[in-house]
Amino acid sequence: MSVKTPNARWFTCVDIRAIALAAAISLPITGFSQEVAVTHCAGSCPYYNSAFTAGNSKVVIHHLYAAGLNRYSRRADWIAYRLSDEAVGIASLLPREWQPDRLAGFSEVAELQDLESGVSVPEIASSVSPYGGGSTPESNEQDRVHLAPMTSFANTPYWPEINYTSNMLPMPAPLRLGPWLRLEQSLNGLVSKEKELHVITGPFFYDGEMPGSGSLEPGLNLAGYYKVVLDNSGYAAFIFPQQLAQNEDYCGQLAELDKIEELTGLHLLPDREAKRSRQLIANLNCTP
Repeated sequence: MSVKTPNARWFTCVDIRAIALAAAISLPITGFSQEVAVTHCAGSCPYYNSAFTAGNSKVVIHHLYAAGLNRYSRRADWIAYRLSDEAVGIASLLPREWQPDRLAGFSEVAELQDLESGVSVPEIASSVSPYGGGSTPESNEQDRVHLAPMTSFANTPYWPEINYTSNMLPMPAPLRLGPWLRLEQSLNGLVSKEKELHVITGPFFYDGEMPGSGSLEPGLNLAGYYKVVLDNSGYAAFIFPQQLAQNEDYCGQLAELDKIEELTGLHLLPDREAKRSRQLIANLNCTP
């Protein structure tokens, strides 16, 4: 009389589970922190000086940028991206409809739905863009800005990522269409010569006020913006108060890195020497 034997696949499944269970029981569970190098950050990404703030933040990494998102402001505290000559392109015809970032949701503010993610908002008016012409743009104090600019990545297949809400901040039109835009144009021109640059940018808030949902409105908690540019020679840093006039020169906003770190509570270059580069500043058409 023959005896039926259980299916070999079933035995394999049970054996694997038993081995895994035995290993879980016999081996202690340990966790180890490790340094993560990210291309967008040119190494280690910025980190918070406050353990409390760090515990209420997260980092999301996309093809074109990395973002450090804050649970309280519900926006990016920093955006890091790598500029390359081959990525810069014509962006005048690319859609600018904000899309939710599926990596950005916190449990109680999933997808940041308090913002009008489906509203099309022009990032750069074509009349002041080197990539197109058109009529004079409307000035809107509630305009949003792409922290990683569309023009810098228009020639990549991943350009739709630039419309994720994790890359968005409110910014008054005079600043957005004035010194902020002119610095972006200068960077796009410079990268054609240097071939690669790194940028870290984001907001800073008024002292003494916890950034909340109100910080999404210009004129409340949001005080201004910073931009740090890096190349092999060092850094050039800029601070832009949000009420800066449209005709102001971005070179007049040059700043020291430690001042930005004081305003933001961030350590921006954790594994690089923080050296201010006179050469890079001169290459951006500013006087060191």
